[in-house]
Amino acid sequence: MIFKKICGYIKFYFSNKKRNKILIIALILFLTELILNIVSGVLISTIVDQQAAERWDQDSRVAQVSLFFTESRMITPDDINKLEYMLEKKMSEVGIIQEEEEEETQPSGKKIVDTVDIQKPSDVVTEPDDTPEEVKVYASCYSAQGISTIKFESKTAENIDTIGVSGDFFLFHPMELVNGSYFSPDELMKDRIVVDEELAWQLFGSDDIVGKCVTIGGINHYIAGVVKRDGGRLNEAAGLSKSFVYMSYESLARYGTIFSGRTESKEISEDGATINNGGINCYEIVMPDPVEGLAKRLVKESSGVEDMYVEAVDNTNRYSFFALAEVISKFGIRSMWGKPIYYPYWENVAKAWEDILAFILLIRIICIVVVAVIATVLIVSAYRHKTWTVAGIVRFIADKKYDYEARKKLSGK
Repeated sequence: MIFKKICGYIKFYFSNKKRNKILIIALILFLTELILNIVSGVLISTIVDQQAAERWDQDSRVAQVSLFFTESRMITPDDINKLEYMLEKKMSEVGIIQEEEEEETQPSGKKIVDTVDIQKPSDVVTEPDDTPEEVKVYASCYSAQGISTIKFESKTAENIDTIGVSGDFFLFHPMELVNGSYFSPDELMKDRIVVDEELAWQLFGSDDIVGKCVTIGGINHYIAGVVKRDGGRLNEAAGLSKSFVYMSYESLARYGTIFSGRTESKEISEDGATINNGGINCYEIVMPDPVEGLAKRLVKESSGVEDMYVEAVDNTNRYSFFALAEVISKFGIRSMWGKPIYYPYWENVAKAWEDILAFILLIRIICIVVVAVIATVLIVSAYRHKTWTVAGIVRFIADKKYDYEARKKLSGK
């Protein structure tokens, strides 16, 4: 009986064609929001340069932070060393890392080496080393942008866009390898480079060139790997429309030309050899972030650079709801040039995705708001034209309860 009444009410409710059209519109908007939400998640997952925190540690709360310095600053490797020294002190002060007691523990990352008689090697007994391995609390890198000229035999590639890097650069920017490997920040010789496919074919007529020797500034360098250059309108507009080469910061500073920041010539040997010291404009770090925003604040403070000369970005949360909502709120003024910063291509791409994802979020918000308004109007309309009362419902429930109890008593006799 009740089921028939419910079915009859539903049939009566959907007999109104005008209301049905409104409900169909609401359903379409609701499905649109769900689809756009999925699309946003897929797009964000493809922006690998912004996901170093997830690659570094998926179990703990960590953050990826970038600092971009203005072109007027001369940021040197010494400045980066000072930044990390200050950062480690601040991390210790807030309890992220613990300072080791010098008298009780060995410095992290160092091993005890016993002195033995080199004349009696057979008498030496090796004891197992129980020294705990060094656990890295954070990973970081810095980079500068410029150009370099690369030669192989009779072929020359002039003024190739160049990224001079140091530290764990390829952890932050894991490009797709076609052949070979990345070069390591721990390598003693800073003479290995990574080129993209187009440059490999231009110089060698092949991408199978790992170990090949080229000259940069007259000095031999060796191909460590070949990477695929990202295509598409966004990447090309961001600076990837031409070939790129990745080399150590030392090689770019000594044998190339740096555009990304102020430099000064510095003599590095008695024979008069010089290096263009400075020009670092991008510092990136992934580190613990026990309280949201703490990592960004500590890194920025540790740089010792005034706010007008540096921009700090929390890459971990830049595509969150509130971050994208802030992008929407800055519509019309976001593209204005606030600080003279020579942004690397990966940051230009990240900013472009911010605009796209913010636009998608705006559409999603509109869909949700319209669906909520439609639902509110229909509920209010249904309530105003109701044929039932609360008192009637209470009486109906009471009657059904009485009938149920009566049948129960009869069945129990």
